[in-house]
Amino acid sequence: MLDVAVIGGGVAGCYCAYRLAAPGGPSVALFEASGRIGGRLWSAPLRGGGFAEIGGMFFRENQRNVCALIGQLGLATAPVEFARLGQFARGRRFLDADFRSEILPFVLADEERQSGPAALLAHALEQLAPGSTDQWPINRAPPRSAQQTFAFLRGVRHQGRPLNDYSLWNVLNNVISNEAYALLAATLGSASLLRTVNAFDGIWNLLHELGDGQAFGLVEGYQQLPLELGQQAQARGAAIHLHQRLSAISHRGDGFLLKFVGSGGAEIERRAKQVILALPQRALQLVGFDQGIFGGIGSTFEQVRDGAVRAMRSCKIFLAYDQAWWSGDAAGARIAARYTDMPMQQCYYFPRDAFDRSALLMAAYADDVSAAFWPSLADHETRYPAAAREPGDVEALGASEALVGSLQAQLSKLHGHEIAQVPTGALYFDWGNDPYGGAWHAWAPHYRSWEVRPWMRQPNPGLDLFICGEAYAQRNGWVEGAINSAERTLERLGLSRPGWISDPDFQFEVDDRGVVENDDGNDRDVQRLVTGHGAAA
Repeated sequence: MLDVAVIGGGVAGCYCAYRLAAPGGPSVALFEASGRIGGRLWSAPLRGGGFAEIGGMFFRENQRNVCALIGQLGLATAPVEFARLGQFARGRRFLDADFRSEILPFVLADEERQSGPAALLAHALEQLAPGSTDQWPINRAPPRSAQQTFAFLRGVRHQGRPLNDYSLWNVLNNVISNEAYALLAATLGSASLLRTVNAFDGIWNLLHELGDGQAFGLVEGYQQLPLELGQQAQARGAAIHLHQRLSAISHRGDGFLLKFVGSGGAEIERRAKQVILALPQRALQLVGFDQGIFGGIGSTFEQVRDGAVRAMRSCKIFLAYDQAWWSGDAAGARIAARYTDMPMQQCYYFPRDAFDRSALLMAAYADDVSAAFWPSLADHETRYPAAAREPGDVEALGASEALVGSLQAQLSKLHGHEIAQVPTGALYFDWGNDPYGGAWHAWAPHYRSWEVRPWMRQPNPGLDLFICGEAYAQRNGWVEGAINSAERTLERLGLSRPGWISDPDFQFEVDDRGVVENDDGNDRDVQRLVTGHGAAA
């Protein structure tokens, strides 16, 4: 029997295996359903050299845990010099400086004519929560802190009710015009950030978007982080099993019986004393839980698992070319971008020397309804040459000629001239498909995330079954959140906080009713707390 079974080979699962494994220590095994380690970090190698970041791309200097972990592992990083090249919306091209101009194709109130999308967003946040843009992390001067900002936002009332009772869309609709909201959705880069996310957590994350500082990337790709964690875990004695998907789990005696589906549909059974499910929401939904695991709170677990967060669908499409025809557009910046209300939504330009990539264009980075535009085109039978170098990536990252043709037409509209150069290869991946369900997650309205998070780490305090990862983290949507969630879970298993975490701004999950240390986060009145019904904020 294993001492610890870690399910999920994403960054949270690999971090858990890395921290738990030790020569002569407990027996640890990590199980991954796919044939690769990385989860939603996927740096696909290209035929022309370099890689394409199919999942997460960058981290920020003020994401202290990721920075410290990468430094601890000795992974090579490079700063990301990023430039906004403007927008194309409602059939017109305009720059950030044009937000104050009459050429802007949006009818704004005078006070909404700010100096660009970030300034307009800050204006909107100030209408919702006056003083919010003077909070940590935007302003890091003492006595500002994560806990202070958290308490500040919990005290904000909108029309007499706490922010978590609303979606961000609900509250923005009351403080800025529809035109300003449409402008933000078209120019910020992600429409999902402004939609049906919990207003409390939505504002918390938007403050981080404005205050997390300089971006960095891993020279060998962001997937190198979970790969290195997995390799070091193996070196310390952990086992890693690929192509093993957890299908069912039940409590048996002093441990758990785990049923996996292996290659070719083979059924595999394993036993473990402790289990960590480092899985996104949809993958958790695909696991059959024996009723004995949760006892009388089984329905509550399902309600919280399915309702507390929402998977944010997103897709990426990369086009490779013989030459980087956009090099002049990038204006010398390492990475540049344009934004649009067309289904492609975002276009990222990579100069050839950026992380040693080939002539690669992330021609579409779409979420929300824009992500739903592409699957029907992708399903056309005529396939486009794949830009991926490894044969195993070609099938999963396939694109069709219909999809590439539609994208080329949108690129021509975006630039105001026909893109004559034909792509030599393409990559397309939709994170909305199983077992991911979405590229990231966001907290749903009516839930108190600070109460749900600690509860989800160990829904049944009497059993050593734990859940961690990005989905139910405070910083969901970021690797930062996945590592935070995993570390708090490991500390619940009795591990001491690692010494390389020393920065006073390093924030673990701010939850447990505001108490960071020494609180198991479970409450007898579980149903009332986690569903958000019948309790004051």
